Amino acid sequence: MTMQKTRLWLLGAIATLLAVTSCTDEAPPQAGRPDNYLCDISAKSTEEKLLRQIMRAETFTTNLNNRESRFAEKMNENLQLFPDDTRMYAVSACQYLPNGQKSGGRTSIDYEWVPRVDASKPSQESGTFSYDFGNAFGTSSDVTSTLDVICVMPGDLRERSEKVSLHAEASYTVNLGPVHDHGTQDEQMTLLYLMARRATESLGCENQPLAKEPVVKPLATER
Repeated sequence: MTMQKTRLWLLGAIATLLAVTSCTDEAPPQAGRPDNYLCDISAKSTEEKLLRQIMRAETFTTNLNNRESRFAEKMNENLQLFPDDTRMYAVSACQYLPNGQKSGGRTSIDYEWVPRVDASKPSQESGTFSYDFGNAFGTSSDVTSTLDVICVMPGDLRERSEKVSLHAEASYTVNLGPVHDHGTQDEQMTLLYLMARRATESLGCENQPLAKEPVVKPLATER
């Protein structure tokens, strides 16, 4: 092989190696969930159907107040402050505006840590139903739903998390009109359960408290 051919062969080999290397060094697709996972509701999903029924709206606009990474960061910071409740605060996650309106009624979902107590008793408040999911206990009225979840956090936050519950709250400041069939409370509870499940996944609750599909049935003493 002549010197010129050898040189050409080496240049071709180097070019091929660089091409292969450039392909293998490309950044892989982003792993895991999208950062709007906490609030994004896809078309024809169970969450979309529930939200439309609750708000009596054909369409809605989503406001993402905290992306997943920032949400987890804030919630972890708050848990580190426990039990100094004077410095803890609720973290706003999602807002849904019916029919794209910019003012007036909306559905809002917030999260915070609260001291863990035995809440598994039916609410005595008129028009409010209670729900027991084992690892979570919820209440739902015409305009508000809450869910207190046992969330065992990993690492250094584990001990603190065993003293608190993850409190999810959804408020429905939309014109629901008269609520005659209390199925609305069940729908609100189901939606909050499904959305709170995303929060437990974002936080990394080791016990996966909301992994099961919700069986939403008010405590028997209330019906």
